[in-house]
This record gives sequence, C-alpha cells and structure tokens, in this order.
Amino acid sequence: MSQRRGLAGWQMATLAAAGAVGSLALANWLTRVGLRPPANALHGSEALYPWTEGTIHYTVRGRGEPMLLLHDLAPGSSAYEYRSVFAALAEGYRVFAPDLLGYGLSGRPAIRYTPQLYVTLIEDLLRQVLGATDQPAHVIAAGQSAPLAVLAAAARPQLVRSLTLIAPVGLAEPLDERSPLGVVAAQVAWLLLRAPLIGEGVYNAFVSRWGLRRALGRRLAAGATTASRVSDDVIDHYYASAHQPGARFAPVDALAAAQGAIQGAEASEAFAAVRAPTLLVWGQRDRAHPVSEGRTLREARPDTQLRVFATGAMPHVEAPDAFTREVFAWLRATARV
Repeated sequence: MSQRRGLAGWQMATLAAAGAVGSLALANWLTRVGLRPPANALHGSEALYPWTEGTIHYTVRGRGEPMLLLHDLAPGSSAYEYRSVFAALAEGYRVFAPDLLGYGLSGRPAIRYTPQLYVTLIEDLLRQVLGATDQPAHVIAAGQSAPLAVLAAAARPQLVRSLTLIAPVGLAEPLDERSPLGVVAAQVAWLLLRAPLIGEGVYNAFVSRWGLRRALGRRLAAGATTASRVSDDVIDHYYASAHQPGARFAPVDALAAAQGAIQGAEASEAFAAVRAPTLLVWGQRDRAHPVSEGRTLREARPDTQLRVFATGAMPHVEAPDAFTREVFAWLRATARV
C-alpha cells in the first residue's frame, strides 16, 4: 500500500511539473501570437547588409559626409530611437541608422552577443557600408553602445572623424570600483535569462507593456511618474521589437556586459586614448547616470566638450530640435565641418 502511495506521489509531482512547464510554454507562445515585426519609422532608403553573423537592416538618408547612429542596447531598442532627429541630421550629412544585430529588424541569431562582436560590427559598418576608409565618419552613440563606439574609434582611428556620446554607460566607472555582489548578481541573472523556457518566461514578464512603459518613463525623466508620458505607439513599437523570436539574447548579454570590462577599465582606457573630437551629451535629470559622470570624463580628456539638456537619459528623444542644433554647432566649431 505504501509503495502505491509513493508511486502516486511521484506521478503527481511529475504531472504537476509537466503542467507548469506546459503552462509556461503556452504563456511564452501567447506573447507572440499575432505579433508582427515592428515597422520602420525612419523615412529614408532601407537596405540590408549581409554581415557574417547575421543580416543588418539599416536606413540611410541625406548627402554629405557619412554619419553613423548607434542605438542603446536595452530591450526593445532599435534605430527607432533616432526617429525624431534622423531627418534633421540628414539635412547636413549622409546618415546611416542600423538596427544592431539582435535588435529591431536585423537578424537575431541564438549566439553570444559579446562586446567584441559589436565592436567588430561597428568597424565593418564603417568600412563596408559607410565607406569610412575613404571618408571618415561621424559617429553618434547612445547608452550602452557608446563604450562600443569608443573602443572601435580607439582601434580604428582612421575610420572615425568625430564622436558624440549620449549618456554613455560605464565609461566613468572603472571595473575595480564595481560591487562584487553586483557582478555576481548580474551573472546569475544572465544565466537565468539565457535558460530556455524559464529564461524566456522571466524575460517576457520583464518586457511586458507595463514594464517597458515604466522603464522608458524612468529614462525620459527623473521618476517613474513620467511613465504616462510614453505614448501607446512608442510602447507598441518597443513591445513588438522586444518580442520577436530571439530578441531576448542580445539585451540579456548586454546586461552581463554592463558588469564587465566593456564598461570598465578597457573602455575607460580607450576613451582616454581616442583622438577624435568628442562631444558628451547628458540629461540634467538622468538619475541612473548623473551629470557628474560627464564631468569626470571631461577631467580624463579636457579637450572633450559637454552639453547638458533639461531632460532625462535620452536628450535626442526628449529635446530633438535642441539636440540637433547643438550637434550641428559643435561639428562646425570643433570638427570644422
């Protein structure tokens, strides 16, 4: 009798586990039902670059010297981030706005999205798409893509004529000053989010419409109370981008990279070594990365210029006209173009 009860208990546990797995798989599937790829909100010519690790979608517009726009690496990010400044910048330059690998309309293979992979991608874009071997390009990079642009500019200075870094993440915080507990926590989170099924479920919960609205609201200005300022159209675009098949791998790897050398000593040393004219763009109300970080970077490189806007972490989104004017004025005065 006891043997039968033990068997029944084992069977019930197995059925319960199978039910939980099935429910999680169903929930993950339901997040993608009827979901289409996000529309391209940039008005220009679209093209595909067949890169070695996956196809890169980009939009190009304008004439003149080449300019490369690199978006942040947060969930749902893409070239859509530059929608309010793309056309204006294209009035003075030939502007290229790619969706980096793993984001937007570009390929999302199930690979490791290492910092070096993105540095190589940036170098290849500059050479093979923008033609920067013949005419060096102006590079604008936001958030977590900024250290990647810095590393590419330090490694291939002949390809980069100027750098504009929008609230760069990690450049002013050396690796040895990071909390060991924070590094371990980031690695544990990475292992969990990379796991099949469970990781996808956790990721989907994180990038729900509510989660994306809250995250964007905090980036656009100080405090989550501004989340209501994020329109439904913007949330729909980020949601669609964040829930495409394979879309979790790149931002999850970016989470781990944010606690590694790409955001620490290596990128800081590269920043100090870069010779291209550099403009730092910051939001006065960016709580995650205060303006004091920008001032620290200026101390490391006194030739660097700093412009502060009355915004959160995304001046190019919140104050597009003022952002464009400042970039044009700085390029004319400093980069002499």
